[in-house]
Amino acid sequence: MQDLSDQLVAKWTSPKGVKLMAAGAGIVGGLLNVGPLSPAKAGDVLGWPAEHVLDRFRAMDFGLETDAGGDIVGAGVSLDAERPYAMELKGQRVTGWCVMDILMFPVVFKEESSRVTGRCATTGTPISLTVTPDGVRDLTPASACLTLAPATGADIREVFCNRVNFYATTELAEAAVAADPDLAVCSVDEGWTIGKRLADLF
Repeated sequence: MQDLSDQLVAKWTSPKGVKLMAAGAGIVGGLLNVGPLSPAKAGDVLGWPAEHVLDRFRAMDFGLETDAGGDIVGAGVSLDAERPYAMELKGQRVTGWCVMDILMFPVVFKEESSRVTGRCATTGTPISLTVTPDGVRDLTPASACLTLAPATGADIREVFCNRVNFYATTELAEAAVAADPDLAVCSVDEGWTIGKRLADLF
């Protein structure tokens, strides 16, 4: 787990990672303040030509989420209500691509109390907690944990987000690790600590 946490920090503090984080933060801010962003609106936010926005993110292994009309609706923080992980940010109920997003972004935005929900990737059991600047509380079920994955090798949603999930019990998470040995099992408190390390980079 510590190695994977260190790899995440190294990714986001590399020259490419710093550039990606700044651009991603611009998109997230636009989504929260404006709503879905056309490539033209995103280009205005970033100071990039509209026709280059999606390609530039893809070149950094970060495929932005778009809707059927081609508007940008996700960059870690997502406006797609159907995603399994949800959080409260700036008075809005939004979703995240993975558990790390919903542990990290409330800290990034200095939310005093963000109610977070998700579900076990194996059983579908609902999982809920409150994220604060000092940690998490009210975890239900108390046995819930998560998996952590490497964030290198391809698009971040493929290599990281799709594999960073809640599980209702440690045993279920360990079964996921047995099937995918690149993963590590973390308690939710440990996951928040990793999220805080990443949030402090913004």
